[in-house]
Amino acid sequence: MWKIIRSEEYSFEPYGKGIADIKRIMRQSASEGRFEGLGLLRVPSNGIFPKHVHPEKEEIYYILSGSGLLMVEDSELNVTKGDAVYISGNVQHGLKNVSEEALVVLYITAFK
Repeated sequence: MWKIIRSEEYSFEPYGKGIADIKRIMRQSASEGRFEGLGLLRVPSNGIFPKHVHPEKEEIYYILSGSGLLMVEDSELNVTKGDAVYISGNVQHGLKNVSEEALVVLYITAFK
């Protein structure tokens, strides 16, 4: 199977928690395949994508633009454009933007 997904057909929406927007480009169930989701996170200046866990999924963040703080459990680590982060879903994680530029992150989630 293969598929072309046109990301311009999807819009950013408010995440609902914190101060961030999400663009869900691909989403599927475990019965459809190992990959669950693909999308973009946009965290504005002084915004936050709050800490969360998803033990059934692992995740990769790739920083497309901007910089900020990766919040992992009780730590805050600097991330910037070009950084990639792997997160096993059972670790509490989130993002905080402390810069003037929007933090834009590509995320990929996969079922374990």
